[in-house]
Amino acid sequence: MATGSAGVLTLALVGGFAGSGKSETGKLLAASTGWAMLDKDTLTRPLTEALLVSSGSDPDDRHSAEYVERIRPLEYACLMKAAWENLECGVSVVLVAPFIKEAGEAAWMSRVMRRCSRLGGRFETFWVNSDADSMRERLTMRNASRDTWKLAHWSEYLSTIDVGLRPVTGHHLIDNRIDAVRPLAEQVESAARNLLVCS
Repeated sequence: MATGSAGVLTLALVGGFAGSGKSETGKLLAASTGWAMLDKDTLTRPLTEALLVSSGSDPDDRHSAEYVERIRPLEYACLMKAAWENLECGVSVVLVAPFIKEAGEAAWMSRVMRRCSRLGGRFETFWVNSDADSMRERLTMRNASRDTWKLAHWSEYLSTIDVGLRPVTGHHLIDNRIDAVRPLAEQVESAARNLLVCS
């Protein structure tokens, strides 16, 4: 089987809602494994904002039909292409994005799993679980303009999401609530060790 920078070639998807702690989890996982870190926001945000502005929309919009139907698919296409290129070069990848829609689609998850298998690798899903209060606190602390609408319309935003959502396939559940029993770093490092031992 092909190997990445450490062990079995792996595509590790890290998903969850805004403010759950996906990026921090992804960075911890990448640091623990030596795998490449690809974050959707890092890779696509400047282009996303430019596309929104060029269409006369708010650059921080993440809720309109313009974003959801036209721009979001492009963001995920770019992210996945970057991931596949790394895997084709034998480099394992930690892939960070919400993946809210994708995690609930068995067909999408199966396609990714099959492509990983064809490349001689494995597909691992990490779901970062949090609660509404914890997510709101993190969004407030990071003070990013893209979260302005969510924070200003918190009840409305919560009505559009299912905090109890879980991926339809097997996954590693990371508890990142403020009152979680185990620290985030400890949970991620433990999962990383187990993955590397299985390599």
